Amino acid sequence: MKRHTQATFGILGLALVAGASQASADVESLIGGDVSGEISAGWDSRYFYRGLWFGDETTWTNASVSKELASNLTGSVNLFYTDVMDDALSYSEGNIGAALSYDLGFGTLDLGFVHFRFYDGFAGTERGGVRGTGIAGNDEANEFNLTYSQDLFAGFSGHVLVGRDTTIDGTYGELGVSKSWEVSEGIGLDFSLTAGYSLDSYYTFPGDESEDWTHVLIGVALPMTLTETASLTPYVNVNMSKDSRDPTNSGVGRGGDEVYFGASLAVSF
Repeated sequence: MKRHTQATFGILGLALVAGASQASADVESLIGGDVSGEISAGWDSRYFYRGLWFGDETTWTNASVSKELASNLTGSVNLFYTDVMDDALSYSEGNIGAALSYDLGFGTLDLGFVHFRFYDGFAGTERGGVRGTGIAGNDEANEFNLTYSQDLFAGFSGHVLVGRDTTIDGTYGELGVSKSWEVSEGIGLDFSLTAGYSLDSYYTFPGDESEDWTHVLIGVALPMTLTETASLTPYVNVNMSKDSRDPTNSGVGRGGDEVYFGASLAVSF
């Protein structure tokens, strides 16, 4: 890990712990009580989003707030920012999202909207290089998504997601299952398996299949409770590129099965 990456992650972690209580008070003063949320920061050895590689050595921060709006209905707002720390590529991204979540009793239905901002273009820009054109040079994107999730069996949970990107008129589909175990007091083990699908040229590039599987992602995380409100979670993921991602990922040396890892520090309120 690079020295400046370590420093950035350390500063973010200290800011989380120091600012969580004040953030909770500020939010409650604005929108009233019954508010919950989380502030987190992390470092990833590689940044894959829906099976597509964006860069190596990234730091990120995230803040989310939710509030019960009515019986079985919850509203939430999420803010996210990430920045690639390697010397070869300039890539940074910020997004803001909002969602309504309805508890159906047997499952949960979420309707969401996300605005993405790509400060160095969607595909990033090589240090000293020229920003790409077409989709690769896009500055922003907007997505509406619908997610259904429910408990399955033997402690497993599952979800189905469909997202429509209105900027490129592309659609993404996703299936996922997950399960959590308690390893010991204060230490858990989380497993997840996700598969993505491009329905109609969802950020596919020359050589990619416009309608095919994008990737399969296998994840293992080890959440550790630090205090009543703080937790540290190291993880290891395996991203397996499929026909809608493999040609593009291979072009940047990231095809096939890619193992990457990272850690995050979160404070809830």
